[in-house]
Amino acid sequence: MRNVGALTLPLGLRSKFFLYSNTLVVVTMGLVTVIGVSHERRVRYEAIQGRAVSVTEALAIPITDSLMNEELGLVPETGGIENYIAEVLARNRDLMRYVIVADAAGVVTHSNRWDLMGQRFRRALPATSATGSSEVEMRTSSWGERILEVRAPLAISTKFWGSVSVGFSLEPVEREVRAIGKRAALLALVLMVGNSVLTALYVETLIRPLLHLHQTMKRAARGEYAARAMVRRGDEVGELADAFNRMMDELEESNERERVRQSQLLHTEKMAAVGTLAAGVAHEVNNPLAGILTCIEQMRANPDDAELRQRYLDLMEDGIRRIAHIVENLLDFSRPRDIRPEPTPINHNLLHVAELLDYQLRRAKVEVKLDLDPAEPVVLADHFQMEQLFLNLMLNAMQAMPAGGVMTLRTRVRGALVIVEVTDTGTGIPEEIRDRIFEPFFTTREVGEGTGLGLAVSYSIVTAHGGRIEVESTPGQGSTFRVYLPLREERKGEG
Repeated sequence: MRNVGALTLPLGLRSKFFLYSNTLVVVTMGLVTVIGVSHERRVRYEAIQGRAVSVTEALAIPITDSLMNEELGLVPETGGIENYIAEVLARNRDLMRYVIVADAAGVVTHSNRWDLMGQRFRRALPATSATGSSEVEMRTSSWGERILEVRAPLAISTKFWGSVSVGFSLEPVEREVRAIGKRAALLALVLMVGNSVLTALYVETLIRPLLHLHQTMKRAARGEYAARAMVRRGDEVGELADAFNRMMDELEESNERERVRQSQLLHTEKMAAVGTLAAGVAHEVNNPLAGILTCIEQMRANPDDAELRQRYLDLMEDGIRRIAHIVENLLDFSRPRDIRPEPTPINHNLLHVAELLDYQLRRAKVEVKLDLDPAEPVVLADHFQMEQLFLNLMLNAMQAMPAGGVMTLRTRVRGALVIVEVTDTGTGIPEEIRDRIFEPFFTTREVGEGTGLGLAVSYSIVTAHGGRIEVESTPGQGSTFRVYLPLREERKGEG
């Protein structure tokens, strides 16, 4: 019996340990769940209340302005308040249930609930609230839904026109809180089971190297191709770490090959673009050269005329400077450079490329229209790659208009994105090939008329800068290439 007791004692201790451990987990997670759900409910109620007050007070401003203008006879047409209400309801349809505008006597004058029109609204604010703040009340609607009602005065100083009452549904908040409670309960159960399993199997020595390997994989997923697992074991975990390291070696080599290939593609297309620009450069250089020769002939014909000589010397200097500027632009564009992200003004890039293509555009009878954002949007990008991108798109647009047409360059800012559009009135792109236009070497032009790399390189440049490129096209009417790039965030102290 003594031996049996010695054998059962460790089992009893293990059972007690599991009991204490799981009880602690259950109690702790229960408290955390209750506290967490209560906190989330309070935070969400505060958030929806803040949003509701902001929306209501923001809605009160244009309604007050409309009422004041109507009173002064400055409103040319009716329906402004209904439009404001409809717009706000459309933007907040997930929460807003009704909007009620009552006049100073409490009679409903505007609302999305037509059954209340012309009736007295008993919760309308009195004239004494003209200088007061908004009122907030939680109530249950006639259809049984919990509502947060915010009432704001329609007043300027002591002038009182009435009040606006907006009802916001609390059902989304309650639904989120219930979901959080369920997830917390499920998490508590999972943790309790996990605690039991981990304690029972004593797998700490196995978990630690796996966690290290997991962190290394996460680093690799973030783009750190130099990440390597430092696990040195003779078991399956060690084999997994070795396999991961081999995979990262191959991925790093593949990434380097891809980078070189993209660089070669970019340079190839740039050289093709330089060839296209060469004709224009030759024409632009030939004109001032002809003028310089004329000046020299006149100076030889009149060697004693000092005034004429000085005037022609000035003209010759202007011509030479113009030639130097043209050649410098071409060399600046064609010179190979390392990629260097820097603050890049998009409007300046577009205008510079349009200047480079000026001769080709005039020769092709293509009119350029500008619709550039006056805010001068700036992105963090490689300046010369941006010019390569826009040159490709403009050349593509020009070639799509063999009989001439209009090319529109447009920029604008939408949220955290800069949008650049290059629109032509050319032949358009057939729908059956629209999905292939960004493939390398795909072209619909005759042999010798293009490399088939322009749009593929453009796609690579845009994606390398964290953006995207889209195309809209109607055969026979033209195409629009739309580039989205992240807007550069201004840092404090910059100006």
